Amino acid sequence: MDHFSRILLYTGTDNLDVALSRSVQLAIENGATLTLMDVVRPVPRGGGMISDLASADELEREVVAETRERLLQLASEYSDTGVTFDVVVAIGKPAVEIIRQVIRGQHDLVVKTASGRRPLVRLFGSVMTALLRDCPCPVWALKPDVHGAFDCVLAAVDPEAEDEEHRALNLQILELALAICRREDAVLHLVGVWDLWMEPSLRRRAGDAEIDALLVQREQELRAAFEALLEPLRTATDRVELHIRRGVPAETIRTVADEIEADLMVLGTVCRSGVAGFLIGNTAEQVLAEATCSVLAVKPEGYVSPVTLEAGRKP
Repeated sequence: MDHFSRILLYTGTDNLDVALSRSVQLAIENGATLTLMDVVRPVPRGGGMISDLASADELEREVVAETRERLLQLASEYSDTGVTFDVVVAIGKPAVEIIRQVIRGQHDLVVKTASGRRPLVRLFGSVMTALLRDCPCPVWALKPDVHGAFDCVLAAVDPEAEDEEHRALNLQILELALAICRREDAVLHLVGVWDLWMEPSLRRRAGDAEIDALLVQREQELRAAFEALLEPLRTATDRVELHIRRGVPAETIRTVADEIEADLMVLGTVCRSGVAGFLIGNTAEQVLAEATCSVLAVKPEGYVSPVTLEAGRKP
């Protein structure tokens, strides 16, 4: 798996051991640098007992120094791996500062974990939601209870993609999922959800027989399109199962994930066009709202984050 060169691990969570060990392993396999990052909340400016003991700036500098020392200690525990570590401590809102560091450091993967076993968006809260919306590189939301290899990887793509952006995103999702499957010796499940727009109206106009035939033909076309998408990558693995389903995308993807007991889902989170596109706040966010497995969320090539480097605070 050689897709990443600058990996960023956000350390401001519980249950960090699994994410750290996986990030180190990814860095080794990719020959990548690994940045350990934490974000310190700003000390409130104003009166009170704390300000009588030390200024807000002094307190922030002390907390930043302690946090940096902790991260350096974590990195030292993996000094024999040959991985090049960097340590970053920022002051501000975690999601915003993570995205700023991604832009500043040109990172190509963010890894984040959390405590508990609840669905991911509720489990990660506002930080994860903001990263899914605005982080320009892939975000790996790692469930902390995943200790071994991933056995079952689900890649969700848009089977009705017609524009170049959707097709490129499909291929990006598939290549990442295949790379993970090769590394983990996992089975790849490829899911695509489709439906016939305004089917009741079409049935009234054209009749059941004609529409039933159209549905059969459309499913065959989509299956052939999936096979064509997979063909150049078949040499990577023959352990691929296709799931072509009709229905509501978010619900159907979650159903397939539950059926196959997926422990990792790879999906796109932003596309600017297309009824069936994976739009954050629509399909992707609905899937993630109930996801119970780890998720690797991917943006299209050329995505530009609304977060900028302006107004960022340096410790």
